[in-house]
Parts: sequence; C-alpha cells; structure tokens
Amino acid sequence: MLYVLHTPRGEAKSGRYQSPAVSHREFTSLVDRFAAFLCSDSRFDLWVHSPSDQATVVLDRHNQLFAYGPLGRFEDVLLGIGYEHGDIAVDFPHIHKYMPAFDKDSEALLSWLTWSRTDLRPEDEQ
Repeated sequence: MLYVLHTPRGEAKSGRYQSPAVSHREFTSLVDRFAAFLCSDSRFDLWVHSPSDQATVVLDRHNQLFAYGPLGRFEDVLLGIGYEHGDIAVDFPHIHKYMPAFDKDSEALLSWLTWSRTDLRPEDEQ
C-alpha cells in the first residue's frame, strides 16, 4: 500500500508512506478498522497493489476509485455488486473535507504498520 498524505492536520509529516507487504487478512482488517476515515476524509490518496495479480486500485482525495491491471475482473466484480456501465461527469463545484474528528484515525493508521516515508512528488501536492 501507498498512503499519500498530502494534507496533514498535525498527525504526521506530509509524504508518501509505503507499507510492507501485507496479507489479504491484514489489509481487510485495516480497511475494517479505518473505513469511516478512508471514506470521509480528503487528506490522502491510498494506492493498493497486488504484485501477484498485477492489479492496482487507487482511492483518491475526491473519493474516486481507479483500477489498473485486470480490468475484466474488476468489471465482473463491480457488475456483480450492482454497478452499471455509464458515463461519469464531475462537473460541479466540490470541496475537500479534512475533518478534525478523523485526526486520531489518521495518526492511528500511520501506527498500524511500519511505513517507509519519502517526500511528496510534485504530482501529489495540491
């Protein structure tokens, strides 16, 4: 996983936090514990990569999901849970929420694993 903390609120230094390899169970546990934070706050982007599947899923600060790799498998799963084909337009003003209520969760997420931090890249910055 790569947790790109581009807008910290004092919980840590901005940067690209890469996790060690985690099992499916460890990943599921992390998502279960931090689901509300991951779905509600805009201070980060989260990249999840499976080397064995050559698959990557990105949850970005706009709460959008991007999938790379075996697109047919991703499509089958999404159709299977009720999504449909269609066009998406984000043509309306929006805001990013950096919610104080999630400061402790952001800090706890960074303590959940032993992350390796590097500086943000220019494309990470807002």
